Amino acid sequence: MKKSNLKYIFGLTVLGLFASCSDDEDATSQRIVKSVVTADATTFNLNEGDAAMVTLTIDKPLNVRSDFKLELVGGTGAFRDYTVVDGGDGNSETDEETTVDDGYGIIGHKVILPAYASSVTFDITTLVDYLPEATETLVFRLYPMGNSTALVDENSETITITLANTTLDEIQSELKWATKFNAHGNFDDITYLSVNEETKTLEAWDFDLLVYGPNNIFTGATGAEPEYATIASSRPDGDYELWVDLWDTPRRVAGGPALGTGYKPVKLINLKPILTVSKPGVWVQEIDLSGIWDSNVIGSSAGPAADMYVARVNKAGTVYTLYNDLDEELATGRSGRKVMPKVSRNK
Repeated sequence: MKKSNLKYIFGLTVLGLFASCSDDEDATSQRIVKSVVTADATTFNLNEGDAAMVTLTIDKPLNVRSDFKLELVGGTGAFRDYTVVDGGDGNSETDEETTVDDGYGIIGHKVILPAYASSVTFDITTLVDYLPEATETLVFRLYPMGNSTALVDENSETITITLANTTLDEIQSELKWATKFNAHGNFDDITYLSVNEETKTLEAWDFDLLVYGPNNIFTGATGAEPEYATIASSRPDGDYELWVDLWDTPRRVAGGPALGTGYKPVKLINLKPILTVSKPGVWVQEIDLSGIWDSNVIGSSAGPAADMYVARVNKAGTVYTLYNDLDEELATGRSGRKVMPKVSRNK
């Protein structure tokens, strides 16, 4: 009897172990089943300047947020041909580029589905760039990243935008001097060490972009970086002169919004503004203004004139021709080239 009882007890124990293992396997299976998001559209045909609106819907909303990454993985376009922003539904934190130290890998954009939300909408807004080019494509991969609490349906993993070139009947110009791209592809401030042993940025210098046209003066003089100025198609025909002015420097201590001597650099800095002039989609010209101003130059708001005539645009209807300060033609209906102009002080 004892032997039979032992066999009976042993048999029940083994069955119990099998049942326990089976329960554990079922529980494990339940734990690894994740919610899945699906995109309402994955293929778009757009013109530069248009936006692709994508809505992600999750099959089972979660009590925690779900992180995804939208990464440019193919096509003929570039990362700076578009931006990604919240679609306006209030559910998204999707307006952040990934950075070099956030664990998201190479540069892309974060897409966030908040806790308890059933959907999130984001816009891939394409930009009217300066370059004349043929139709291009942007191929994106959407995949879990960050906390990886939800998956992406395999039919929603690839988003493709076919992008037609857009031309504008106006001149757009941009002046930059305080930012650059880092190795990851993000914009970084250009910094220097000040006399009070603090790290400052070159935005402490205030350049302005001035356009002198027929019967008027209009400017890109906002105190920000970059500065922008446009010659619209509605402007009268004629010549428009482009001037760059160093308006204010951080060395000044009296009058206006001065930043004080604490911003003075420990070492001499050669300032390197870059002026880009374009008829978008037709031609583009980059003018390198390095070596004209340094950190010892006093801004025109507090000292002698620090403005430079750098170029001229002739407008004839919607035909625009760009000349340097020596009256040499730089661009008209073709791509420009990078040049170092010889500029003259004052008119």
